[in-house]
Amino acid sequence: MIRFAAPTTKNNMNKRIVLALFAATSMQAAQVEVANDLDAARASETIEVKLKQPGPVVVRDAAGTEVVSQMIGDNVVIFQASFGPKATKQFTVTPGTPTPAEAKVFGRFVPERADDFAWENDRIAFRIYGPKLMKVEPPSGSGVDVWSKRTQQLIVNKWYKSGKYHSDAGEGCDCYKVGQGRGCGGTGIWNDGKLHVSRNFKTWQVLANGPIRVVFELTYEPWEAGGVNVSEVKRFSLDAGTHLNRMRSTFTIQGADRATAAVGLTEHKGSKLLAAPEHGWMGVWESAGGTNGFHATGVVFPPASKVELKEANADALLLTPVKSGEPVEYYIGAGWSKSGFADSAAWQAYLAEFAARLKAPLRVTVKGD
Repeated sequence: MIRFAAPTTKNNMNKRIVLALFAATSMQAAQVEVANDLDAARASETIEVKLKQPGPVVVRDAAGTEVVSQMIGDNVVIFQASFGPKATKQFTVTPGTPTPAEAKVFGRFVPERADDFAWENDRIAFRIYGPKLMKVEPPSGSGVDVWSKRTQQLIVNKWYKSGKYHSDAGEGCDCYKVGQGRGCGGTGIWNDGKLHVSRNFKTWQVLANGPIRVVFELTYEPWEAGGVNVSEVKRFSLDAGTHLNRMRSTFTIQGADRATAAVGLTEHKGSKLLAAPEHGWMGVWESAGGTNGFHATGVVFPPASKVELKEANADALLLTPVKSGEPVEYYIGAGWSKSGFADSAAWQAYLAEFAARLKAPLRVTVKGD
């Protein structure tokens, strides 16, 4: 921001405009090099670049073609690219207004369906339950629901408007049952050999909504967890092209400074547990019922996370230590046999490859800006 000591006059206003334009046009373009160190291809990777100057900015590839981008706050731009094994790509980031792009992600509060919060990308959709549903359908819970998709189009608004989404008419369906379990990555506190879970979320806030990433936060009121009271703020972040949400849970613990958090997957009757806790991940493969094929759900923790596998009641859990007020990060998500995952081996490979990519993130080098 440019400040002037003199009072604003027509002359001073003209100076301000000229100087501001000069400042904008004299900003250096940032040259961004992105390298894949893995000997494996990586599709639809999201690249984050922190800017020295606030946006908006335009991103172009090495051929000068504009790449769809999104500002996260004032000083971070994200965009996506796919990489071959050991591949390196070049991009340029310059000040300017990007061309509007069709969103591949979406999320919103759904008061017309008893306070759901629903979100999606071009691969999969999810929902989680709000305060009104506790009165309409007691006892509802804080597990995460899955809407399986086989279209890359956004369907949340369309399905809610029609109200007909429990059978597959070609786009997918809601055939996953959460019940009182953790569903697809719901959380809780493990204490005294038991899982203690919250009720439905209390408040919500959307922080970003496309075209590449949707980000929102849900807050959960305190619940009793075996001698301590715990509340949670849960941040969800879902990018285009992936089946997994990046999660950040912050627990506030009254009566202790730390606890053991659990991230769970419901194991319905006949399900198959896929687990490699030594690599920080687990998955469940199970029938979606009738002609609906098979559901796949998963949890992945970042490298160096301390996790322990536990099965309790109808949930498979990954347990991890948490401190009061300090966020813990993990990933949750789902797939479907009618949309990209032919069998449990395919889903297991996806989770293992995702974990491997977390261990070897893209190397981003920025010059200029």
